[in-house]
Formats: sequence, structure tokens, C-alpha cells
Amino acid sequence: MGLILYAIPFFLGFIALEYFVSKRRAVQVYRFHDTVTSLNIGFVSETIRSVLKLMSIFVYAMVVDQVAAFEWDIGHPAVWIVAFFMYDFFYYWAHRSGHEVNLLWASHVVHHSSEEFNLSTALRQSWTNQVFYWIFYLPMAIVGIPVKVFVITALVSALYQFWSHTRLVGKLGWVDRIFVTPSNHRCHHGRNDYCIDKNYGGTLIIWDRIFGTYTEERDDEPVVYGTLTPLNSWNPVWGNFKNYTTLWRDMRNVTGLRKKLHVMFAPPGMVGGKTEPLSTAQTSKRFETPVTRTQMVYGWIASGVVLAMVIELLRVSSHLSWADRAAFTLMIVISTAFLSRVFESRMRAAKLEALRCLITLSPLIAGLWFYPVPLVVRGLALALLLISLTLLRSLQQESTAAKLSNTLEVA
Repeated sequence: MGLILYAIPFFLGFIALEYFVSKRRAVQVYRFHDTVTSLNIGFVSETIRSVLKLMSIFVYAMVVDQVAAFEWDIGHPAVWIVAFFMYDFFYYWAHRSGHEVNLLWASHVVHHSSEEFNLSTALRQSWTNQVFYWIFYLPMAIVGIPVKVFVITALVSALYQFWSHTRLVGKLGWVDRIFVTPSNHRCHHGRNDYCIDKNYGGTLIIWDRIFGTYTEERDDEPVVYGTLTPLNSWNPVWGNFKNYTTLWRDMRNVTGLRKKLHVMFAPPGMVGGKTEPLSTAQTSKRFETPVTRTQMVYGWIASGVVLAMVIELLRVSSHLSWADRAAFTLMIVISTAFLSRVFESRMRAAKLEALRCLITLSPLIAGLWFYPVPLVVRGLALALLLISLTLLRSLQQESTAAKLSNTLEVA
């Protein structure tokens, strides 16, 4: 938990740096709604995945303890070198499986749902991938790679991959042929024909070269980001579970266990053994909704509150019961979902968000939180509630005025 808390300001600092550099270069890299959605998906993912990560590490440690084939000296450089190459090799296959197996793609797809490519995209991580991907690393436990070495290797790999999610770094010559670089990873996030199912590597791109999944970024065809079937939503919850609903529907449409398992483990786009037609990336329009200054102010404040709740949950989670931890997490998830309704100008979105703020902040103001809170925090919560309600009232008035204007134009 402590490592995650230290990593959050590190990530946010580099996102801010990328934003200012892009502004100086007059290159549009960030869009408000997309960025906030990526950040909120990332914030929530850390609260959910942190628990799942601990469970997967526990299983890994148990396998090492019970069936490890070798004992390694953690102080010898060889164990770190072997662990690095093993982890990166199995990451390649875990990542590739996430694109080639329907069930795993349903989990991984949220990372590719952004139609932008920037450092905030790196934080747009699945809430459910830890349920599946720990299995791929069990061979490391079987050969006895110590738990500490495994955890640190995985952390270094995750930190390395963060920087590859940028458009501001061009091609790097020989480095592109050995390591995963922004140029390589831009292709991986593309929906152009030449980008589909390519460049799965985490730190090293050599696995893609060995197994035939490498492609080079083309100067004559800019990468178009996103998925072939766009998410078309700013809702983090829908982004994480949309493909699960599609998978469930496809499984219900076939009879017999064998056919249902085929749908579950077939490549994405394969239903009943037939490939669905793919859309043309170059003609696809990016999902966009109107944004006002008031909406931006409220969006940043609300996202800041989400981040504060995530940090607080990570800080105190070890002292909470599982029921309180689940309730706290659910509160955060609902907050991001209701904020997305405001972004999408859904019916009564501002009113429902105001109700959500009252339900969320009133217990904190009254001192009825999951644990005792200082008086100053309760005072800040009250001020925050008043500011939020004022902004939401303005948003409601803007929405009403916009609808009236549209009605008059139609008339």
C-alpha cells in the first residue's frame, strides 16, 4: 500500500509535465473528459487491485514455499537477471492472451478504450485483471524465484511501462529494436490494420520479434487510438464491464457447454467461428461531449475528492473490516459513475450528483464516518459540499439553457 501511495504523486507529476510540454509544442495530447475518465479508472483500480494483488502474492508465496524446485540467494545478481527475463517473458504471454482470449480481453479492453494516448492512459487499468493474470507467473514460483524478487521485478516493470504511453517522444533508433518504447507502444494502442494485435512486450520488444507480433510505427499512416468497437462513454464502471456483458450475451445465444466455452475462450470478434467485420479506423470519429468551464471546475474538484478518498482508503485499509473496506470502495466507484453522467449531460445528472454528494459527505460532516475524523476534516467536508452544490446548480442551469436554445433552433 505504501508503494502505491508513493507512486501516485510520481505519476500525476509526470502527467502534468507532459501536459505543459504539449501546450508549449502546440500539440493536443489531452482532452478534459478523457483525461478525467482515465484518472478515475486508475484511482479506483488501485483500491480494488491492491487487495487482489495481495491475494496473488500470497498464492505465489505459498507455491514458492511448497513446491519451489530451487533455492536462490537473493543477494546474488543472477537471481535478479533471471527474474527480469522470466517476468518479462511471461508478461508478454499474459498480455498477448489478454488480446487473444475473449474472457481476458473483456478485462483488458478498458486500458485500450481511450481514444487519446498520453501518460494518463497508462493509469487506465482494468479493475479485474488481477483475477486472471497472476496465473501466468506461477512458473517463476515453481522454479523458486523469491517473493521479494518477484514483487520488486513486477514493480519495476510497471514503472517502466508508464513512460511508453506518450506521443511526445519520437522514434529512438536501435532502442526501439530492443526495448518497449513510446513508438512501439503507440502501435500497440492503435486500431489501424497494421497495429491490431501487435507489440505486446512490457520492457523488452524482443519477444514480439521472436514470436512474430512486432510492427513498426509508420510515418505515412499516423496511429489512430482506441478500440475497433468504441466505448463511447466516460463511465468508468461501464468501461470496465461493458465487454463482460457482451460476452455474457454471446454465451447465452449458444447452447451446450462446449459452444459456451468456445465463445469464452475464442479470440475477440469470433462468434460461432465467424469473424465479425472490422470498422475502418481512419473513418471512425472520436467520442466527444460538450464541456463548459463550470463542468471543468466541478470535474477537477470531484476527481480530487475521489483521489483523496482513494489515498485515505489505501492508508487506513489495514485497520478496516472487510465490510467497511467494501463499502468505502463502493462509495468511490459510485462517485466516478455519477460524475460521468454529468460529463455526458444525462437527464437529471446534476440533481442526482447533488444527491450523491449529500449522501456521501453528510455522514463525514456529522462525524459518522468509518472511523473518527478530526473536526477540521468535517469542516472541510462541509465547505466542499456547499461548493459542490453551488457548482451543480450552475451546471443544471447551463443544461436547461442549452436545451432551451436547441429547442428554439429546431423551432
